[in-house]
Amino acid sequence: MRELSKAQVRQRLRRRGVEPDVAETVIASLVEIGALNEERLARAAARLETSIKGRGPARTRAKLKALGLPSATVEAAVDATLADMDLDALLDRALEKRLRGLPAGRLDPAAVRRVVGAMVRQGFAPGPVFARLRRRGADLPDDAES
Repeated sequence: MRELSKAQVRQRLRRRGVEPDVAETVIASLVEIGALNEERLARAAARLETSIKGRGPARTRAKLKALGLPSATVEAAVDATLADMDLDALLDRALEKRLRGLPAGRLDPAAVRRVVGAMVRQGFAPGPVFARLRRRGADLPDDAES
């Protein structure tokens, strides 16, 4: 069994034809007995996305919001998870994994675009990605971090 949000339970009950007022009663009962806890779900999902899957903060936030969690719960969970992690090390690990198949040395502009695009889709800000690529010897224009 895995954790679910109130929105996910509500959706599953709706698909099974449960009346909305009955669904809300069921959800309230699940919350009351502790079987449904959105804070616990958010912390677990944030930990999965960052620590295990190696995703960045933006993608982690998007994933948690897609679970139907409130924004305040999402922000608290992501902030708590990132406080326990080294974000630079997370980015370095993701970037090294992405660069593994590329030849060592200078990267051409097309390779830089592909790598930066992949890292942004993975949830990392482009500025730190450009900085790491520049240190690695990538051929970047001077305004690449903007």
